[in-house]
Amino acid sequence: MLTGGPAELSRRGFLFATAVLAAACVRSAPGGRVRLASGERGGLYLAFAELVAKQLQTRFPDIGVDAISTEGSIDNLAQLRSGDVDLGLALADVAERDLATGPAGTAPLAVARVYENYLQVVVRDSASVRGLTDLEGKRVSIGPAGSGALATSEVLFEAAGLRGRVDMRRYRLHDGLVGLADGGVDALVWSGGVPTPAISELNAKVPLRMLDIGPLAAPMAQTSGYPYLVRQVPTGDYVPPGLRSIGVPNLLLCRHDIGADVVAAVVDILATDAPQLVPPYVRGLQYLDPPSMIQTGLAPLHPGAIHAYQQLHG
Repeated sequence: MLTGGPAELSRRGFLFATAVLAAACVRSAPGGRVRLASGERGGLYLAFAELVAKQLQTRFPDIGVDAISTEGSIDNLAQLRSGDVDLGLALADVAERDLATGPAGTAPLAVARVYENYLQVVVRDSASVRGLTDLEGKRVSIGPAGSGALATSEVLFEAAGLRGRVDMRRYRLHDGLVGLADGGVDALVWSGGVPTPAISELNAKVPLRMLDIGPLAAPMAQTSGYPYLVRQVPTGDYVPPGLRSIGVPNLLLCRHDIGADVVAAVVDILATDAPQLVPPYVRGLQYLDPPSMIQTGLAPLHPGAIHAYQQLHG
């Protein structure tokens, strides 16, 4: 988790300066139907979204929540901009790119930083592949067009000098794993929690192995301008001891015109019900405490979130 510093102090000052505006928007009893865009079945986005939906409905019975399965970050950002969903999860690097390139008037706002994804490059354990450069000329599933995995994969392979030298297949997680099992693809790139349930399920039948891509964090940052970080990955399942990966925070975002009361309710359950929101099989970093939740990078916080954090801090 991040420690305090000038950026955090500035962020706190921003929270205090805008709290009055947010308070005027918040009602005492939030209600209505909320659509939460998540990710593919078998991944952590959907599992997390379903837990958030359950806890939100438990704590705030007047709010109905639908956790929507999607292709991932890019898809979620597009649906937030169009107003088709109210809340959505996205990788921070993909969200910042969308913020920089999309229309300002429909840009999603941040509710919280929630947990960290690991960029995973997975091969069969029996494969001769030991590093990313060994994938030159091979078939790699990088995720569908609407996924954050695809966007970050492109940065990864460019930073490794493999742009145009890998046969990239835009498969969903399930289809990519089928290909990995039957030899249709040589590797799968996925961005998610460790272990990812669907990958663990295949690993129980066909032993898999995650590759160490830690040394590529700096080249990826130089290529994209986003500050990718090296992370030690918890050992277990398909993760060998001592393995390093690339860490990317996940943001919970909302459409720009959503009611501040609903956003405040979401912040409340994220901050106070954290143990109920982390699937028991997941290991690694999560940020479900207010000082970490407000660290949303370049994505500005929604006024309802600002007010909620002010209330939490007293």
